[in-house]
Amino acid sequence: MNEVESFLLRVRGMAVVGAVLAALTGVCWAVFGAIRADMNGLLLGEVGGAYVVYSMVRQGHLKDGLEGKALFASGMMGMLTRLVVLVAVMVVAVKTPGVNPITALVGYLLGFAFIFFGLYGFARNRVKSSGEIFKGK
Repeated sequence: MNEVESFLLRVRGMAVVGAVLAALTGVCWAVFGAIRADMNGLLLGEVGGAYVVYSMVRQGHLKDGLEGKALFASGMMGMLTRLVVLVAVMVVAVKTPGVNPITALVGYLLGFAFIFFGLYGFARNRVKSSGEIFKGK
């Protein structure tokens, strides 16, 4: 298995874990009526967090050979769209009654946590398995 296939396998794993977490939040929303406002916020934040995962991984340039200024501009546009989605999630959470804005922010940040923890193991294994880093020393 090459690095791209390993990376895509890791991304699919992150998507499955995110879907399971969203489903678990939905079950908690249905079962625990007393904390429904918290679950509403968490579900709203998880939708924003799903966009974070999409924009950081799926909009990556694995096979198109994009580099240099164009790659930088693409990264800046991705950062801008993630900021716009964060503002949208927080505005909806604050303006909608029955939605906890704090849990909406936590749900949004879960997307970044999935990216970090999901790709941390990939990056660590990549450094161990490729001797390219140590060849020049």
